[in-house]
Parts: sequence; structure tokens; C-alpha cells
Amino acid sequence: MKKSYKKYTTFILVLAFMLTQVIAFAPIVHAADTANLALNKAITTSSVQQSYVATNANDGNVNTYWEGAPGTYPNTLTVDLGSAQSINKVVLKLNPTWGVRTQTFSLLSSTNNSSYSTLVASNTYTFNPSSSNTVIITFTETSARYVRLNFTANSGATGGQIAEFEAYGSSTSVGTPDLVVTDISWNPESLLTGNSVTFSATIKNQGTGATPAGVINGVSFFVDDTQVSWSDNNSSSIAPGASITVTANGGPSGSSTWAATAGNHNITAWVDDVNRMSELNENNNKYSESLEVTNSPMADLVVTNLTCTPNSPVIGDTVNFTATIKNQGNAAGAPGIVSFKVDGTQISASANDTTSLAVGATKTVTGTWSASGVGSHSVTATVDNSNITTEGNEANNTYNLNLSVNPKSGIDLVVTDITWSPSYVTAGSPVTFSATVKNQGTIAGAAGVVSFKVDGTQVVASSNSTASLTAGSTLTLTATGTWATTSGAHSISATVDNNNTTTETDETNNTYNVNMSVGNGDRGATVPYTRYESEDATIGGGAQLKSAPTFDYSLTASEASNQKYVELPSNGSYVQWTVSKSGAGVNIRFTMPDSSDGMGLKGSLDCYVNGAKVQTIDLTSYYSYQYFQGDQPGDAPNGGQVAFRFDEKHFLLSTPLKAGDILKIQKSGDGLVYGVDFVEVESVPSAISQPANSLSVTSYGATANDGTDDLAAFNACVSAAASQGKTVYIPAGTFNLNNMWVIGSVSSPLSSMTITGAGMWYTNIQFTNSNSASGGISLRMAATGNLDFSNVYINSNLRSRYGQNAIYKCFMDNFGTNSRIHDFWEEHFECGFWVGDYAHTPAIPADGLVIENGRIRNNLADGVNFCQGTKNSTVRNCSVRNNGDDGLAMWPDSTMGAPMEVNNSFLYNTIENNWRAAAIAIFGGSGHQARYNYIKDSFMGSGIRLNTVFPGYHFENNTGITFSDTAIINCGTSKDCYNGERGAIDLEASNTGIKNITFENIDIINTQRDAIQFGYPGGFSGIVFKNITIDGTGKDGITTSRFSSPHLGTAIYTYTSNGSATFNNLVTRNITANPPYLIMNGFVTTFN
Repeated sequence: MKKSYKKYTTFILVLAFMLTQVIAFAPIVHAADTANLALNKAITTSSVQQSYVATNANDGNVNTYWEGAPGTYPNTLTVDLGSAQSINKVVLKLNPTWGVRTQTFSLLSSTNNSSYSTLVASNTYTFNPSSSNTVIITFTETSARYVRLNFTANSGATGGQIAEFEAYGSSTSVGTPDLVVTDISWNPESLLTGNSVTFSATIKNQGTGATPAGVINGVSFFVDDTQVSWSDNNSSSIAPGASITVTANGGPSGSSTWAATAGNHNITAWVDDVNRMSELNENNNKYSESLEVTNSPMADLVVTNLTCTPNSPVIGDTVNFTATIKNQGNAAGAPGIVSFKVDGTQISASANDTTSLAVGATKTVTGTWSASGVGSHSVTATVDNSNITTEGNEANNTYNLNLSVNPKSGIDLVVTDITWSPSYVTAGSPVTFSATVKNQGTIAGAAGVVSFKVDGTQVVASSNSTASLTAGSTLTLTATGTWATTSGAHSISATVDNNNTTTETDETNNTYNVNMSVGNGDRGATVPYTRYESEDATIGGGAQLKSAPTFDYSLTASEASNQKYVELPSNGSYVQWTVSKSGAGVNIRFTMPDSSDGMGLKGSLDCYVNGAKVQTIDLTSYYSYQYFQGDQPGDAPNGGQVAFRFDEKHFLLSTPLKAGDILKIQKSGDGLVYGVDFVEVESVPSAISQPANSLSVTSYGATANDGTDDLAAFNACVSAAASQGKTVYIPAGTFNLNNMWVIGSVSSPLSSMTITGAGMWYTNIQFTNSNSASGGISLRMAATGNLDFSNVYINSNLRSRYGQNAIYKCFMDNFGTNSRIHDFWEEHFECGFWVGDYAHTPAIPADGLVIENGRIRNNLADGVNFCQGTKNSTVRNCSVRNNGDDGLAMWPDSTMGAPMEVNNSFLYNTIENNWRAAAIAIFGGSGHQARYNYIKDSFMGSGIRLNTVFPGYHFENNTGITFSDTAIINCGTSKDCYNGERGAIDLEASNTGIKNITFENIDIINTQRDAIQFGYPGGFSGIVFKNITIDGTGKDGITTSRFSSPHLGTAIYTYTSNGSATFNNLVTRNITANPPYLIMNGFVTTFN
């Protein structure tokens, strides 16, 4: 029985061996093989070991070979056959003298080198010298131009190996297609303004081969060079000479139709616009026709005149406004509500007039205002303010008038500003308040006592000022005592003449209010909002909790907070929370699908409070999604690692939430799948009114919410304010800027400038141009010039880094000395801040810059980069989230003769969901510190990194840099952009050495791979770790290494022998690797 058992076992093993060499499909009969189609063709690879390059794999010589770099699986080897060919067999060879080995790989094909299909699923193959180390794989005949091997294992080496990669097919070439558009049509055929237009295109294949079945025959439709729709639902094979007609089924707005506007238009259809297939001619895919849209009979309501009585009022006067309304359209229409606004704030509105106004007819509407605020004001009248009438032109409803308000004869004391010292405090520290007082009356008078209140309770006051303050003059009064601070957000008020010693013309305008954040002395930023995580919510209606506990980057949850979010896949699915604090401001972090061209989709979710729908939240994935096939991301899907899958949207509720209310987010209206990571709820303070001694941008032609470009008005207002020594005020509303806003100039930099909005929940600066170097704020302050910029939300339409040439930062260039940018919210730029001067030689560095109380989020690259010699500067108490390079960085680049950076600080910041690089990065300089920061959920990168990769000054002259009192949670990676590992704290002496760095009181928790990592040969000295706790490593479970032998997550890992580090009071728990340290011979570690 034993002999018989062995005989059958041997037969089974031989059969199994045979099956691993030829895929077990049913027999296929092929035409005569072609010659080797891959011989000497272009061939590429994802990585190379030493000199074993890709071209060795198809040079016809089995004595040369390609090998992938160690530990970089998956390795890919891709041959370009030059044109689409019919193939049915691949032959793979190693040197026939080599020993037996197995390799695991799959076989893929593509027609465009972007979208790949699997020809043969992953399998393990044996290369045996008894069969000349040759593996033959056959498969059903297919058309392909690119053929790829995707390796995941090799028993004989640390990377894939191939000496010859051969491809064969039938003797007949399949030819190459060539798609052109021959006609464009639209429905309806005769167009009127406002029609929903659906475009169709006739496309013809005038090439020599059929288009590949299963590949989309896509067409994009453009109106006047702007994409409006596309067709991507036809994937049939088009024979040579054949034509098909495709019709739009989608678009960048989420709709497949275009809303027609009057006039002559150029319509373009662009076939295969995203290059899904290879063609004989790639330059003949566009076809254009002209289209005329006729005006529909519509009303066109305008304000033709606006007057005020009296026309030169004094404070307290009742001002009567009269607006003349005219219908200049070609159909009757109702005027609706006529709104009167002063400096962007509505002060009067008419009743809703639903009686139609005949063509050419006019009428007058009146409003009133009690004049306040000495100085110039912008008055606007807007007809049909609630949009009850559809008009031929919706952008001409507003008329503007400038009005000056004069002081009453007498004394009028106001507070124009409140400051405190020190400017940033933590709980329990004493703070001293000061107030700037102005006499905006006509005669001199004493300011008396200024009282200071915190959250409505008086805490300190100034001495009684009896000095006579002349009309128009200001002085600063400082409290005689201090307030012992408590943590959190506070409302600070100052009241002049609190003791009523001066009789004033207006006794109601003595108080001024500002907000103040006091840190709790712990790690991270002190913020006014409360976060509600989706994993803590109640879900229903088909909603599903998604998670990525091992940080699997293919899962969207790997980019979520705590690697968990709730998916809303179907209409009626929801996520809800019972809120613990009141607030009207809501911010949602969400995900939704990208479009095939990377330009995003539009959609919406609904917001409910206590079961009643209160708002529809319009969403888009336009800003999201970057695709990595190496270090530089692409904007459209390319088969690479996807990142930036989440974005944010904030909105105001008309009725604030109360503690105990139920807030629900529900999917209701489309076929898209959404995800919700968390919501944040906060109390929103009142809008900041126009300060004294200021100029409003609306006085220079800017109009909120009208969709037109306000850049000229902004520039004019800045010029006037600079010459008059006044503040620029940007009132509530959305102001569009269609190009870069340059404040000052290289030839005439500003010595002083203050710019303030009405608050980040009220004033919205929207940059509308998506082209490179066409948005963001370029500051041109003099070397000693001072800027104060605050109280705004800033957004852009930037979608691409343009290969690192976007030149589209929210703030950049010359920041001057002791400038302060605070209480702001910015997102969707290339970078939040790029602090560097490239206009002067030597460069003029920023000195004493403070960036604080800000929200720096959802940018394509760095959140903040202190560059070009920036010194004595600080980022403090900021939320830095979801940025696509380093969250906060110091790079002492020496371009333009810039000096070395010294004494910069990152303090009390929360840095989350950073993708691609590190939360905090320092690349050189001296005297820097990063303290009391909270770092969490990095994706593809570290929590803290130092390296000497980039040009400029490194650490040669560093006398000491300190990182302390910081938490680093869920950071580090096994798969950075180079498919290698990075420590939660990562030190790379790539060129020169890193020295004199202290890490103290740091907790490293649940590291994805290794906690602390040293690498590269530049050397390490003076590296000290004090009171470090490492709790949890290797959470991703990956062992492959780019730099060493396979290993699980370690507490300390070095892949360099040059250097040393000292660890005092190191505590380790839950370390996956055993032993917990992987130290290369020669690297000296001392444990005390």
C-alpha cells in the first residue's frame, strides 16, 4: 500500500508541476505565431536593482537580465509593442544555468498605458533549468499595445527577475484605430436662453484597426472652451471605416446638459480626450461647430438710480433711500424684494412685490437707515433679491452709491481695537489688555476709564484718562491690572468712558468686541468647535461603517480620522449625532467619487435637525483626488495610489443647534456613494462691522455675491488705504477675484497695511481662475513693513499642482517684519503659506511673522513652509488638516542669496490627515522649536521628519533644535511615494549630517510601521531622546523593506552605520517586532 500511495503521489506532483507552467485553460488553437513582438521594443520598469535594467529583458540575450529593487514589491515590467497587436502567448526566460526558483506574478495588458486589464491572474511559476528556465503562458487572443508583468514574490531574489520577455500572437496585426468627430448635434435643435441642451457627436474610426472592445469611446463637449458635458457609456468596438453616435450622459456639474445662454457660441467635441486608447493620429480628435442661442422673452430688472436724503447725514440721522426700478427686458416680471444694504449688511427691505412690471416700465421703492459710523459707506440697492423672477440677466440687479456720514457737533468716543500682551497665552497666565480709543467727534474731550469684560464680566479697567483728546485723534489706554486666563474661546469687550465723565453726541457706540482663544497648555490647538466622529454616531437606512484597521491604502477609510468613516450608499441612508453644545456653524468632512477625467463630480447631502430637513449641502469632488505613480501626483485616474479622497464643506444653519438636538446627515437625491468622516459644530460670533478709520472694498466698486470680478476694486481700496493710513475692510459676502491679488509691489512695497473681514464665517474671498499663477495673495511688504490680515475665509478654484509650477499659494512672497495673519480659514490652494522672497537678491527674509488662530486645510502641497531665510517666526494655535506635502515645514533654501533660517517655532498646533510627506518637517537651520503639537493620522508619511535632501542650508551650523511635548498617533508608513517605509519620527541624513536635535516628552502611539527611523550615510551626532513613550508599532502588518531585510514594525530602526543617538527614559509597549530594535552594525545607540 505504501508503494502504491507513493506512485500516485508522484503522479499528482508531476501533474501539479505541469499545471504551474501552462495555465489550465481549455485547449486553444492558434494561428501561426508571429515573430517575437517584444524584441528590442521600448520597455520600462517600476524599479531596478543596480545595473540590471529593463532593456536587458528584451534584448534577445538570456545572459543579461532585469531585476527589481530589493523589497519594492510589486515590481512591474512593461513592454510597449509600438501599436496594438493581437497576442495570445508570453514566453519568459531566465539564464538557463541558474538554479530552480519560483516567482509570483500576474499578466496585464493595456491599449493606452493608463488603464490595465488582467490577462492572467496572479500565479506562482517555477523556473527550472531542466526546462531551460522557461515559462510559457498562453491565453485567449487579445488586442494590446502594452503588456505588463506584475511581480509580488521571488524565491531566488528580493525582486522580480526576467532575462527575456517575449510576446507572440497570430500572424496578422490588428492595426491601429484613429478616431475623429465628423458631426455635432444638439437637442432641442432651436435654442432659447435657459434651455437644457444635450449634445451628441458622430465619431468615425478612420484608422487601420478596430477600437478595442471594452475601452470607452469617450467624447467631451465644450462650449466656448469650457467643458460642459461628456459621454462615457459606449465601449463597443468600432471597425475601421465605421461610425457611431454618442450622446452626453454626464458632466462636471453632475448634469449631462448645458444651460443655454444668449449669443453665438463655439461648440467643440473632443473624442478620446483622456487618451484611453492609442491612435494613428493623436492630433485630430477635435471638431467644432457654431451655435446660436436666441434670447427667450424674459424680464430684466435693474436699479437705474439710487438717491438718499439727506445726502450728507450726520450720526443718528434717519436716511431715506429711494431706488428707481426698471424692467429693461422683453417680458413682464415682478420686482420681488428690493434690499438696501450698507457695507454689505442689509438695513432695510421692501415687501415682496409679486405684481408684474411691464416691459420698459419703472417704479420707485424706498428704505430707511439710522446713520452710524463716521466715514465713507457703500450703499447698495438690489432688485429681486430673493430671485422670484427668472431674468435674461441675473447679474445686473444691484446699484451702488457711496455715502459719507459726518460726526455730530461734539465729542464722540469709540474703541477701534483691542490687544493683549502676551499675544498668545495659556490657561492661568496673566494677560494685560489695551484698547485703542478714537474721538470721531468734532471737538476735544477726555476718554475717561476703559473697562474690559471677558464673556460679559468686567475683569480689569484702565486709569481715568482726563487728557483732552482732539477731534480725529487716537490714543491707547492699558488696563492697570491683569486677568488670570482660563482656557477656551472668549469674547473680549472694551468700553470707553465707562465712568460717563464725558458728555458725548452718541452714548451707544462706546463698546467694541473681539474674540480671544486661550490655550489649555496641553498638546494641540485650542479650537471653538466640537467634533462628532462618524464611528460614534447612530447610522441607519443602509449606512455602513467602513474601516481600515491595517491602514490598507486601497481603502478610503485609510485616509479617515481613526481610519473609520460611515458610507452612505443609498438614498435614505444616514448618520446622526446628539450634539452636546450649541452652535450654528457646521463643518462636514466627506468623500464622494471622482470623475473619469479627474475633474470631479457634483452632488449633495441633506441636513436634518430633530427630524426636520433644514438644508441641502451642495458638495463636489472637484478639489479631491490625486494619483501617485511615484513622487509626483497626477490629477486624473492613472492606476496609481490614490490620495486626498476627503474634503470639507462648511455652512451656517439659520437656527443654531442647542445641546441635545439631533443632527442628521442623509443621502437623498442621486446615485453617488458618499462617506462622512465627522462633523464639527461651533458657535458663530456676530459679524465684525466696519472699523473706524477704514475703507470698505465696496466703496471702490466691489459687490458681494454678484459673481463678477472684484479684483480692481480690491486693488483700488488697498492703494487708497495705504496712502491715507487706513484699514481695508471686506464686509460679509462672497467676493470673486479672477487673478492673483498683489498687495503692494516689488518696486513700491508697503510699509504698513491692515486688512480685516467680517469674520471667517461671513467674508469669503473666492479666487475663480484655475490656471497656474492666476490666484492667491502675493504680499509685497517692505523689509521692515508690517501687515495685519484677519477675519476672512479664502478659497480658490485651483485643481492641479501643474507639476510643481502652480505658483498659487494662499499667501506668499514678502511678509515684512512682525506681520500677523490670524483668525482666518483657507483651503484649496497649492500651499497655505509659502514664506519666501524670489524677487530680490539677496532675498529679503520674513522676520517675526506670526500665523495664528487659523485653519489651514485641504491644500495640494504644504500647509506652511518657512523658506528663504525666514527667522523668529511662529505658527501657533492652528488647525492644519489634509495637506498634500508637509503640514508645517522649515526649509532654509539659499536661492537668491537667502540667509540661513534661525529661531522659528511651531507651537500648539493640531496637524491631521496629512498625506504624502510629514506633519512637521525641518530641513536645516538653527534654534528652531516645535512644542505642544498634536499629530494624527498621517497617510503615506511621517509625523515628524528631518532630512538633508533639499538644497540650501542643512544642520551644519545648528546649535540646537527641539521637539517636545507632542503626540504622534497613527503615523509612519510602509508605503511612501517610493514604496518604502518611513518612521513616525524619520531622520534622513541623505547628503550632509544631522546634529544637535533633542526630542523630549513625546508619545508615539499606534505607528503604522517603525516608530523612530534613521537612514542614509550623512551621519548623526548630538541626537537625544528624553522621556519618549512608544506604544504600538507595525499596525499595518507589512514586513517588506526598501532598505533592509524584511521586518515587522520596530521601536527603533536604523539602516545606516554612520551615527549615534542617546535615549534617556525610553518606554516601549506593544512592539510588533522581536527584538524591538533593528540597529545596523556601526550605528551607536545608548540607553539610559
